[in-house]
Amino acid sequence: MDAQPQCLAGRFPAHKVQCRKRDSGANRCTSRGLDGAGASGSGASMKAWLPMACLLLAGWAHAQQPAPAATVATPPSTPPPLQVRVHQEPPGALVEGETATIKVDMLTPDFFKEAPVLPEVHVDGAYLSLTDETPGHLVETVNGATWSGVSRTYLLTPLVSGALEIPAFDVTAKVGAQGSPVTVQTTPLTLQVQPLALPAGVTQALIASAVTLTQTVTPESGGLHVGDGVTRRIEITAEGAPAMMLPPTEFKPVKGLALYATPPVTRDMVGKQGGFVGGSRVDSASYVIQRRGHYSLPPVTVRWMDSRTRTWRESNVPGVSFHAWWGAPSRPRFALPQQGVMPRLIEWCSSDVGIATLGMLALGGLMWRFSDRLRRGLAWWRAWRERRRHAEPVMFAALKRQRHATSPAALAEAVDAWVRRAAEDGGPPTMQDWCVAYGDDALRGDWSALQDTLYGQASAAWSATAIVEGVSRARGHWRRQRRGHRAPALPPLNPA
Repeated sequence: MDAQPQCLAGRFPAHKVQCRKRDSGANRCTSRGLDGAGASGSGASMKAWLPMACLLLAGWAHAQQPAPAATVATPPSTPPPLQVRVHQEPPGALVEGETATIKVDMLTPDFFKEAPVLPEVHVDGAYLSLTDETPGHLVETVNGATWSGVSRTYLLTPLVSGALEIPAFDVTAKVGAQGSPVTVQTTPLTLQVQPLALPAGVTQALIASAVTLTQTVTPESGGLHVGDGVTRRIEITAEGAPAMMLPPTEFKPVKGLALYATPPVTRDMVGKQGGFVGGSRVDSASYVIQRRGHYSLPPVTVRWMDSRTRTWRESNVPGVSFHAWWGAPSRPRFALPQQGVMPRLIEWCSSDVGIATLGMLALGGLMWRFSDRLRRGLAWWRAWRERRRHAEPVMFAALKRQRHATSPAALAEAVDAWVRRAAEDGGPPTMQDWCVAYGDDALRGDWSALQDTLYGQASAAWSATAIVEGVSRARGHWRRQRRGHRAPALPPLNPA
């Protein structure tokens, strides 16, 4: 029952009822008639009809309240709408081996309760992978309403030219407060891929905006010995290309070193904003020294195409050289169980410094012991070198270099030097004798013209080329005659 009014005087005319006072915490009213009747009689009649008035008033108040609304069954709510679009960013034709960004935008007028689920999509003739970068947030206006969403990124690297189609795939998301799963199928996306001609020596195309090679060699200091290891670490970093497209580093074997390669480590790099930046690949190998010597590891070169200028570039790291000695200094080559003077002496003698010192001492002793023979041998070698420097073929080669001489004095000096050296081997002593014994008319005429130019009253026409060719013919006759009349090596058996 609704609450009842504490005082009912308001339900009666003012000239019939008048509130006088309050006592004992309860509201109580006294009435007084206009005719001046006694208080006792009127009070008794009020008590008689007051409960019935309260009941009537309560029923009237309950009737004035509105009826409760009837419960109406509502149909189940439809799932919130979800829009998905797939596009290339930036748009345009691609080249074989070039990495493109495929964006998948997911929008809803509500909100995503959980991150949308995207599948791994297989595309024939291309590498397509979903990146781990931070999803981008989207806010757009669709038909006058505000839609929000997220964007995920696929990396696509085509391996063949022509039309490349990314098939339709399903995207599932939980939208709204109830988290109802919604599945939407994307539309296929077709891309155009242009062929790429690889230069000579390149087997795998690497297209990026920048490529950096970093080399680390440990240990950095020298002092290597047989049994030690040298680790070479090569890191390739490419901007705009995923790690799976980076070529492996080829560690070539080196004679005297045992090669042990480790599995590569690849990762895709993201920037400060969470977007894809590029890929990184680390290849390393250890070379274990098997014998003493000097070793060189070849340089490493990577050829790649600049995605901005479409030109081929090279990135490289230099080679590595090091020297390895016998045995570690802390471990003698011939270990002895006890310690003392002899073990220390053997340890020093077996070290590289000891071996070099002993070798120098032995060489010095041999040189002192055979000093006389060494002096005679040195004198003979010097004389032989002098003879070789002034041999007849050497002097004739100097004469042939005067073929185009314009100075008669220079040509005559070269001819005279050759004639004197040939005379030591049995040739004629003068050029006139050469002309008579082995020369022809042309040589005699050319030589006479040269002599008239040098010592005559009037100059005659001469040719350096003709003189050199004539001397060459005369020398040929002399050498053939000399071979035919070579003196026997043994004296006659029965000398007269």
